Amino acid sequence: MLALLLAWVNSAAAFPLLDSENTDGVPSGTELAAPDAQDLRHQLQLANGLSAPAGGGWTFLPRIDWQEELTDNALQAHSPRTADLVSFLAPGFNLAGDMPRVKLTFDFAPTLSIYARTSGLNSLTEQMNGLGNVTIVPDLAFVDVRAVAGVRSLYGGVGGLGVGASTAAPTSTISNLAGNTQGLNKNNEVQTTSFEISPYLVRRFGDWGTGRLGYSVGITESDQIKSFAAPPVPVGGTTAQTMLTNEQTAHFVSGDILSYVQDTFDLDLTETQTTSGSSIGSAQSGVAGQTTQHISSTRVIGSDRIDYDLSHSLSVFVSGGHEYIRYTGSSLRAIDDLTWSFGSTWSPNPDSQLTMSYGHLNGINSLSASGHYALSPRTLLTVSYGSTLGTQLEGVQNQLNLATSGNGGLVNGQTGGQLFGSTNALAVQNGLFRTTTLTVSAQTALDRDIFSVNLLMAQQATTGVSTGTSNTSKTAVASWTHQMRPDMTVIGSLSYAIQDQSSGAAIGGNLGNSVTMSANLAWRWQISDTLSASLRYSFLERQSPVTAYQLYQDMLILGISKTF
Repeated sequence: MLALLLAWVNSAAAFPLLDSENTDGVPSGTELAAPDAQDLRHQLQLANGLSAPAGGGWTFLPRIDWQEELTDNALQAHSPRTADLVSFLAPGFNLAGDMPRVKLTFDFAPTLSIYARTSGLNSLTEQMNGLGNVTIVPDLAFVDVRAVAGVRSLYGGVGGLGVGASTAAPTSTISNLAGNTQGLNKNNEVQTTSFEISPYLVRRFGDWGTGRLGYSVGITESDQIKSFAAPPVPVGGTTAQTMLTNEQTAHFVSGDILSYVQDTFDLDLTETQTTSGSSIGSAQSGVAGQTTQHISSTRVIGSDRIDYDLSHSLSVFVSGGHEYIRYTGSSLRAIDDLTWSFGSTWSPNPDSQLTMSYGHLNGINSLSASGHYALSPRTLLTVSYGSTLGTQLEGVQNQLNLATSGNGGLVNGQTGGQLFGSTNALAVQNGLFRTTTLTVSAQTALDRDIFSVNLLMAQQATTGVSTGTSNTSKTAVASWTHQMRPDMTVIGSLSYAIQDQSSGAAIGGNLGNSVTMSANLAWRWQISDTLSASLRYSFLERQSPVTAYQLYQDMLILGISKTF
């Protein structure tokens, strides 16, 4: 089934790929020894974040986070460098429920940023993530609901990973409130929000198999912060993008009647309408020097796949079908051809699974891989590789459809790794792209220490235009979390990113071949069960052949977090 899910991802389907009430196959990380490890897990909330009470029920945890930041470059500019004192206030709450008919995790925290000297940077942004599943009729009718919101950098890179992701340090450990992460302020913040609701029917036909019919409607929008409050309060602008998605799906998978063989049929119809602002052209949109670009897409993909179990740990599969993909508002010729793929899934132990395939989809031949491997009881490796065709907002929505709850936020439900990696690493651009992403991560959990390494390669190229843009990001992040004593934790991290943004005209501007480096050192004290304090030092440096984009910044951040 993991291989099937992977095939759906590459087709850029909008329908959620994982039910939020069924996450048994999601890797949850490595096990730690007791009792020190239990203290560390409790303090860092790294296991699964806030969860519902044992045996079912609701958990509601309101909180307020306050941070004071002293920085020597509030404008994050090459020159002049302006020192400032910044206050961040974020009232929020966590909600988790596990009831017979409702399963829900939801986190919401708007962040108010107030600058003592550069008041033009004052802003209100949103951080949110939520997954819910409602049973309308047991064993028949369900509704899946998903939402995510966050800020990211207009220029990409390691600064301000936003949109459901933290930088190097876990957000549940040393909170990075929206606006005080490296490389972010109101001048370069982009607020991104995505909502989706998906009613569907599931019916089991004895040993013959299981069928599923579904409909999904979603809206995803992204815009640079122009006024005090960020979207979803509409503000417009040259970077504004809004996408409306409608999708219908039909899925049938055979049951035990075929023994070692499984047959799967899928039919998917997806329609999107994307409206984007543009900084090039005439006053078509009513704003001088700005036009409005409309891109609509239609996808009709049907396929049939056969899986065969060679052994208890190895299976192979082959699939064939047809695809029709058309984007209006783009010169990309409609894709109307056959699809095919072949591959294998290897499951050497209950905690490991790897799927690899090669085939023709989205008009090209490509390789894809996804999985996780437990190198030892304490070390987990994850990998994900694939290529997609679509707009940047389609990429956000497709990642949300892979999400499940874990590590205090949203994680990839197939691998347990990070989500929104390419979204956060690449500069914001309008248009249609072929995007290739490779993500590799490793985490080792000892009694008092957690070591992690994350590698990301993302390449995005405009398609369907004679003169397009090209944007590549390669990022490496290493972090170390150490428990000094049950109520004190120290975290260190290093990030290094190389960006090639020298081709075409991205919205954020052409940084050329730039290098971004950041370092963090943080200390956290759990004063009581409901009160904690933190102190963090962060350094950011960006090197670019374009002088205006060269900068370095020091930040010293004192924070207090109170739960009720």
